[in-house]
Amino acid sequence: MTKQTLDVYISDNCKECEQLIDFLDKNQMSYEIKNISNTKEHLKELQANQVYATPAVKIPSGKFLLGFQKEHLIKVLGLR
Repeated sequence: MTKQTLDVYISDNCKECEQLIDFLDKNQMSYEIKNISNTKEHLKELQANQVYATPAVKIPSGKFLLGFQKEHLIKVLGLR
């Protein structure tokens, strides 16, 4: 599997966001955090894609996975 850098959209005080980041760290995934609470440009990026909640992961295909969907992430990212 080639290393992929994921765009991970999070917000402050979000338990699911913390779980997602922990999962990505444990699986040694490369990602860039885009905190919509701190940077309104990141919020606008999400809204431009009709995404209105965090966490959201933009996968290499350009699609978004919403929420912390552990099994779906494992499948899409080829982790097992």
